[in-house]
Amino acid sequence: MKVDKNELRRDRTALVAALEQAGAQFKGNACRCPFHPDKTPSGGIYEKEGVWKYKCLACGVGGDVFDMRSRLSGSTVAQVMREAVGIPERPRSQVQAFANMQAVRDWLKTKVGDIVGEYPYTTPGGDVVQVVFRCAGKDGKTFRPVHLTDAGYVLGACPTPRPLYNLPKVTQGETVVVVEGEKCSDILARYGFTATTSPAGAKNARHADWTPLAGKAVTLWPDNDSEGRRYMADVEQILEGLSPAPRVSILDPASLDLGDGEDVADFAGQLEVLNKTDAEITGALAEALKKANLRTVAGELAQRMVDISAGRYTCIEWPWDSVNRLTRALLPGTVTLLVGNPGASKSFMALQAFSFWHEQGLRVSLYEAEEDKVFHLTRVLAQKSGQANVTDPAWVKDNAELVGRTVSEHKGFLDSVGRMLHANAETQPTLAQLSEWVTQQAKSGCRIIGIDPVTAAERGGDPWVVDSKFLQAIKRTATDYRCSVVLVTHPVKSVSYPDLSQVAGSAAYQRFSQTILWLESHDLKTSKVKACVGTTKTEHDRTLHILKARNGKGMGFKLAFEFDSESLTLDELGVIVKERRLCNHND
Repeated sequence: MKVDKNELRRDRTALVAALEQAGAQFKGNACRCPFHPDKTPSGGIYEKEGVWKYKCLACGVGGDVFDMRSRLSGSTVAQVMREAVGIPERPRSQVQAFANMQAVRDWLKTKVGDIVGEYPYTTPGGDVVQVVFRCAGKDGKTFRPVHLTDAGYVLGACPTPRPLYNLPKVTQGETVVVVEGEKCSDILARYGFTATTSPAGAKNARHADWTPLAGKAVTLWPDNDSEGRRYMADVEQILEGLSPAPRVSILDPASLDLGDGEDVADFAGQLEVLNKTDAEITGALAEALKKANLRTVAGELAQRMVDISAGRYTCIEWPWDSVNRLTRALLPGTVTLLVGNPGASKSFMALQAFSFWHEQGLRVSLYEAEEDKVFHLTRVLAQKSGQANVTDPAWVKDNAELVGRTVSEHKGFLDSVGRMLHANAETQPTLAQLSEWVTQQAKSGCRIIGIDPVTAAERGGDPWVVDSKFLQAIKRTATDYRCSVVLVTHPVKSVSYPDLSQVAGSAAYQRFSQTILWLESHDLKTSKVKACVGTTKTEHDRTLHILKARNGKGMGFKLAFEFDSESLTLDELGVIVKERRLCNHND
């Protein structure tokens, strides 16, 4: 019985069944990804334009029901689609076959474009089973695989599992470098190194046969971008399952001063431009490979210690000493939530912090989801000048000359801060758009990236799935680019008490954030605090609750703050100390 392929793609149960066959267990639309070890749910299904799709934010696997069935069976999408809808596979006699490689080259030049690269994949003995052609067409570069069949050479990749590149040398060698792409592999081979890659791009590592690397010393050299790191994460996971297990090391391309997206070919090309000899380039590549870190638990810990000592892994300080000391929130790869009821001054706190970091020379970026840039720059001017009245149009009108002088005095600072601020009051962004914005800012080199407030974003769909995807995506970005993300958010209700259960959004916000701070506004009260001058009593109208501090010791602490209405800034007064209750012998 034939089935309509479009109906199948619109059928949620069909997609769920395919994923459950792979081992997924669903809770609503979310699940732990069955395609990589997943301790927390990083995968989920969603509906887009009537089609149900799957996406894992951790490993990047995604697609509709046919993509999932293809991944499970090892067949092509076209093959599983034909099988599902009852269409017999096209007979070999109808498939265009070429008698030899020259006929393939002639066809590609006519139909696709000039051939700029030709990469043969062979058996361990050297017999060609597939050739990947790199062509320069009118729409840019394109890759066309051709594989050998009984009928001759036909277009398309060979059946899975596909052979690794440069397989004869890989089989014979004891040490192998894994790179992304045949071009990079050939560069290393030119300078005397045994290197390989898998066919069909960075997203198809699992369709290759990696067993020839069992028991060898393997170094992974990723491209310097998120896709390159994810590809090597896939490869590393596959290698962990081989027997005997290879000794895997991974190279951080950032340690080689490579730019965003640069790879082995760029590293060698820079040396070639400097007219270095082949021997000098070989030596430089060897030195680069020595920087790879052995992937053991102890090795990762040792590398972290080295990064700390070298200043590559540092905690950025807040403008407030106790917040910094008790939370250590702004380590690379972290997410911080700043929560507060309406009127608690959390936006002023965020603006004060980002202006402070900007003045420290850090690259930071703050997305203001409410009001336009001029509105927020007016607040920056108030905080910088100590003149809160500049936010009052009536006062500005009556004091135009004074305001003019104030703006002129701080013009340079306002211009520079304005470049770190991003505002869009005209449209409501989605969480997916904010996630992409965070990634763009991280790629540009920002160390701290903020969104105020994240609750202004359009969520759509199942909140548990949408929020989980968003938090895991920005956490992955923070990890990949060694930056910190600060999200300003609200409690679930306008009147809420400081507690993790009261934070707006699904449980993903509490689970995936390393630090959660809750700024509470209240009437002036007196508390006993421990400050730099000792223990004393002080009046304060704000309390900062440290609800979570995974990297610090301050969880459960409360800090006394005062909101300065003249400068619209917050001053830290000290750590609130619990009053001891005197013992009454009559109790």
